[in-house]
Amino acid sequence: MSIVCKNLTKYYGKQAALSDVSLNICDNCITALVGPNGAGKSTLIKLITGLIHPTCGYVTIDGYDVHTRHRQALQHLGAIVEWPSFYADLTARRNLEILSGGHGQAYEKKLSEVTDFLKIGNILDRKAGVLSTGQKQRLGIALALLPDSRCIILDEPTNGLDPSGIVEIRELISDYNRQFGVTVLISSHLLSEVEMICDNIIMIVDGKLKACGNLHELLGRKHSLRIVTGNMEETMEFLRRAFEQHAPWIASLPYFENGAINMEMPPGVEPYQVSDELFKARQHLQHFSCEQQKLEDFFLNNAGGKI
Repeated sequence: MSIVCKNLTKYYGKQAALSDVSLNICDNCITALVGPNGAGKSTLIKLITGLIHPTCGYVTIDGYDVHTRHRQALQHLGAIVEWPSFYADLTARRNLEILSGGHGQAYEKKLSEVTDFLKIGNILDRKAGVLSTGQKQRLGIALALLPDSRCIILDEPTNGLDPSGIVEIRELISDYNRQFGVTVLISSHLLSEVEMICDNIIMIVDGKLKACGNLHELLGRKHSLRIVTGNMEETMEFLRRAFEQHAPWIASLPYFENGAINMEMPPGVEPYQVSDELFKARQHLQHFSCEQQKLEDFFLNNAGGKI
């Protein structure tokens, strides 16, 4: 399923909520949409789902413009935006029928497939008002999947869940993607969770596209080194001078943390190149290790410390 956003801009009055965003959402993959509060994530989701119109730019799904060919564009897209309020006095089954508009044999077959997979068949005839938060989240995911969806968009699907519930929803999303090849766009603040399941990330900061691409490629652009030597002060001074003189093998100002010197290498630099420089400077290595940065580190580095 092809989703293309081109030059998307959205103004509310004079305030730009989204500015000139162009991206493709990869088919059959799980893509995480991340960014600080107020960055424009919800605006992007509402533009993709046709809930609001762009100031300029456009969105196409399988070649159909979302805002001029709404029905054709969204016929295989399921989305839960800001999570629905179910009718408390109606059963879960009736809620799904009303909110999805589903009926007939094809709907019943899809309902059986989705509810069996999500393990909510036993709650379908219970009133929505008595369901737990986790059961309502599963019901929301079922609602997104029912339009014979080839792509689902989930806005903060683990909100309000305890740690075990978060793990369950994460595994359900991952398993459904692997088993049925459904494209997933998931907006979440739980970076450690989405890092475990997503293939790609889209990062929005201050309404602008800050990063977009394969998660491992983006995270692999920088590696962090932890260094312990026989004379830490001398080594720190050597590394500081190297950074200030723009040495090609150091990408950040070194700092002390947890008994070691920490620094980042630029893309394309291998750890042995740094150890060679330390050896030539007569720094006696006692510990030297390399770590790929985590999504949380990448987020903080690119969001200017905003959460």
